[in-house]
Amino acid sequence: MIECIPNHRFAKKAVVLYLFALLTGYSLNADNQKVTPVDSNITISIEALIQSGKDLQKTQPEKSIGLYRQAYFMFDSTDPIGKANLAFLMASTFKSMNNNDSALVYYEKAQLGYLQARDTLNMMKTFTMNGLLLQQRGLFKESAELFKAGINLFPSYYAHHEGESTINTNHLATMMTNYGISLHNLGSFDSALYYHLQSYDIKVSNNSSGQAIAKELVNIGNVYSTMDKNPEAIDYFEKAKTQFMAVGDTFNLRKCFNNIGLAYKRMGDTTQAIDNYKYSEQLSRATNYPQGIATSLINLSSLYAGQNQTTQAEFALKEAIKLSESIQDIQLISNATQNLASLYFKLGQNDQALAYALKAKDLAGKSHELDLEKMVFQLISQIYEAKGDYQQSLLYHKKYTTLHDSLFNVDNTQRFNELQTVFETAQKEQQIALMKNEQEKQLLETKMLKTRQRVILGASAAIILLFTVLVYSIIIRRKKDKEIHRQKELFHKKAQELSEAELEKRRIQEEELRQSVLYKSKQLSTHALHMMQKNTLLQEIQDDIKTLSKKVTANERMEYRRINQQINQSLRADNDWDVFKLYFEEVNRDFYTQLNEISPELTTNDHRLCALIKLNMNSKEMASVLNVAPNSIKSSRYRLKKKLGLDMEADLEEFIRSLS
Repeated sequence: MIECIPNHRFAKKAVVLYLFALLTGYSLNADNQKVTPVDSNITISIEALIQSGKDLQKTQPEKSIGLYRQAYFMFDSTDPIGKANLAFLMASTFKSMNNNDSALVYYEKAQLGYLQARDTLNMMKTFTMNGLLLQQRGLFKESAELFKAGINLFPSYYAHHEGESTINTNHLATMMTNYGISLHNLGSFDSALYYHLQSYDIKVSNNSSGQAIAKELVNIGNVYSTMDKNPEAIDYFEKAKTQFMAVGDTFNLRKCFNNIGLAYKRMGDTTQAIDNYKYSEQLSRATNYPQGIATSLINLSSLYAGQNQTTQAEFALKEAIKLSESIQDIQLISNATQNLASLYFKLGQNDQALAYALKAKDLAGKSHELDLEKMVFQLISQIYEAKGDYQQSLLYHKKYTTLHDSLFNVDNTQRFNELQTVFETAQKEQQIALMKNEQEKQLLETKMLKTRQRVILGASAAIILLFTVLVYSIIIRRKKDKEIHRQKELFHKKAQELSEAELEKRRIQEEELRQSVLYKSKQLSTHALHMMQKNTLLQEIQDDIKTLSKKVTANERMEYRRINQQINQSLRADNDWDVFKLYFEEVNRDFYTQLNEISPELTTNDHRLCALIKLNMNSKEMASVLNVAPNSIKSSRYRLKKKLGLDMEADLEEFIRSLS
């Protein structure tokens, strides 16, 4: 069951109140003593309920919570620590059930109980747990305040409890790491880097596990990466990678390779980026981790597309979609689908691009990925424009512009809130510093108050000025966008008119070209037929001469032989072939060039044989045109295959016809 979440501002006030009490010596609980309930039966009943709840916690957590709740409401108000401990136990149980709303409620109740009892150790522990849940929800400002409060409490407490098993500097390092992550997400990169480096130094000095040190190195690398300091980021990711390899942490090792690949990609080193993404993919496949495989494939696809390796990019994206669908990861599916649509659009395959883009639009809408949805709207607009559908193109361009303006306003609001958070954090730290020195520096109180007021006024003026500039920039941007929309509509109208005229012009040119090619093809076929008929006739005459020469005198036989030689000269004459080659090259311009590129060893007879094959002549017709025996054609074809580097089982006719 989900319980109402209290206002986080109340929790913040409780933190500030407690810090004030610690710093000024004021006691929230004057006697600071745990009072045992008067009725011992009630105490036994509470302990029995809690123990029963613990027994059922792993197997029946819902019943466990019910027992805890009964015990919670039976606690006497004079036992804040006991009640806070139970609230903490309930919060941990809710967290194990993934009921984070109720977990937040009881962590805050535990927090207030420990505050009342002035239990500093459990206060720090609860700040950490509560802060982590807020961090998971994206409430980085609230989580940062809790982590910072815990960090501020640590030095004083540790000074009086150093050496005890319940506290050590690793606890401080953990709070610093969490605080650094929240600051990173709030955009305070320098501060985030400072706390991560502090945490790293503590872990190294305490000889923490290689995995813990490696994770901190990754945090440092992530901050440098966000700051676009890629060489520094790679250096820390490489150090983390070495540590993860040493401890055999394949999961985090895969993430390291991805981070390194991203950094190299930003630096423009595509080769290194591809290598690291492939290593990540291999590790994911080795551990059968579909989400990691899909992520690496999506990363690789963008690099393949950038190198015009479109087939590899398409294959990677299709596999990524299939894997993402198998684990129902909508975010990965939508990203891979959008990338595939962009790839098809780049290749000019507009119908396929549109189909995937529309699918990506629906997926982005379901997963509420506004940035991706904006990109998809722009892509769909471009595809429709390429297809000549200017009405749909304009419709999706308007959707893109509307969403772009909305996100622009959100980004500005977030930036405003981040600046306000920095200001509030600085203000609170200043207040704590003032309280620490209040008793020792009473004479400087007036001066420090004026200084704080000047800081507040200056920061307020800066925030107001920034807000005014942002509002003004939004107004100017919208005016420019309206003018761009108007110009785009005019452009679309003119482009449509020009497109229609250009299409008609191309249609006429294509028809003229088709008629020309048809005419030249007829000329070529006619000339080839003429050559075949002429050669056939001459060969028949030769046969008749051979027959007649046997029946005449020796002198007449010499005359027949002379006539036969003239016929042979006519059959071997190249004039007809010159005309044939002229017609053939007009229809098939690059045919002989391609043949020479494949095999420069081809002879003139090889070229003629290839041309006759291109014209779909059979062996008998080719033998007649070439004035050779039909069996010679078979031998010539065999030699031609060998020169072209074809297997003996290959289809020579299909290969020749595939040439332009």
